[in-house]
Amino acid sequence: MGIYIYGVVNTILFVILGKLFMEIFESRQRYTNRWYGGIIILCQIAGLYGVSVILDGKLICKEIVVLTLNILCMWLYFNQTIWRTVACMLLYQASGLIIDYVTIIVASKCFSNITMDSLHESMVNVLLGVLSQTFLLVFLMILHRYVIHTSSDMLTEAEWLRFAIFPIFTIVVLISLLVGFEIPLNERQKSILICISIGLIGMNIVVFYLINSILKREMELRENKIFLERVKNETEMYRSISENYDKQRKREHEYQNHMQVISDLLKNKKYQELERFIDESNSDIAGKIDKIDTNHVIVNSILNTKYREAREKKIVFVVKVNDLSTLKIKDEDIVLILSNLLNNAIEACEKSERPVIKVKIMKEQKQIIIAVINTIDKEPKEECGKFITSKEENTELHGIGIQNIKDTVEKYGGTCVIRYDQMIFQFIIVISEN
Repeated sequence: MGIYIYGVVNTILFVILGKLFMEIFESRQRYTNRWYGGIIILCQIAGLYGVSVILDGKLICKEIVVLTLNILCMWLYFNQTIWRTVACMLLYQASGLIIDYVTIIVASKCFSNITMDSLHESMVNVLLGVLSQTFLLVFLMILHRYVIHTSSDMLTEAEWLRFAIFPIFTIVVLISLLVGFEIPLNERQKSILICISIGLIGMNIVVFYLINSILKREMELRENKIFLERVKNETEMYRSISENYDKQRKREHEYQNHMQVISDLLKNKKYQELERFIDESNSDIAGKIDKIDTNHVIVNSILNTKYREAREKKIVFVVKVNDLSTLKIKDEDIVLILSNLLNNAIEACEKSERPVIKVKIMKEQKQIIIAVINTIDKEPKEECGKFITSKEENTELHGIGIQNIKDTVEKYGGTCVIRYDQMIFQFIIVISEN
């Protein structure tokens, strides 16, 4: 009876690991009936166990039927194209077979008490099976971490190493059990040890799913923060455009009044008053006209708004630009990049004794170069490779600005370089237009 129970458990682990493998490459379709996916998984487990019993000893035939059943169930579960499902399941089953074979070979070579005859021992068979599935789980973890770029990137290398303690401990325990399996044990003791080994890999899978769910939730929260900041930046930009439009209308009205005053002064031959009035008007107009023109409406709006803001705060604002009329970066992305960079620069300069901001946005040799260099009053703080903001407002958006910029630049295949030295902070972005 025990061997049948272990067979069912082994099948369940095989299905769960296969589902985990698919989840690395595919996202599950959400069905209106929440029991739909559960029914498919139960049918898959029952079918695979039945096949393993009926076709026991017929290895090739069994593998073909198992592969076919896996493909069908995963295709129904994930609701993806049949060919992607076939490719994933072929890769998963091949990985499982290779790891099984390597585990048996290595175990037989390393441990003299494990021979081909001992493989027929139920306890050894189960322990080797669980050990092989643990190695498969480790393979999936590595695949998830280094090959497929998902929310797992939010964990640092040190955090992943701490998480790896669970499967390493499991592997050590299983090897210890295999090495000492020749010690006389009754059936109850064997059953307890096998249950412990199965429980260990079960706990590994639970922990892996738990961490995955936490990371996904963190990713959703981060995406919400990105959305909130994007809305905030775009709102500021459009408010600036609206304010500029209102100012333009006022200037038109003032222009009519000025022309009337000039006309009256000319008629009355008050030339000195006329000269003084014209000088004052020119000075006033010069302060209101946009200083920066890149042939890109959005970039112009941001740069001119931040230029006026910096000038009001007594910050030296130096700009170097060229023709950006063919800029291929989306408007919402350029808003996010420039707004974050210039807001951070202005905030830092407000605390600096020598407030200077240098901005370069140019197209050079099929590359977009965006560089913002500003003075700082002290070196920024870093924690786990991330900069810690000193903002006192909008605490829910703390630390998300620079990461948003990096994510946006990566979307265009670009690179970011951050340097700070001698009270100078530099943020340089290079995006190829090839």
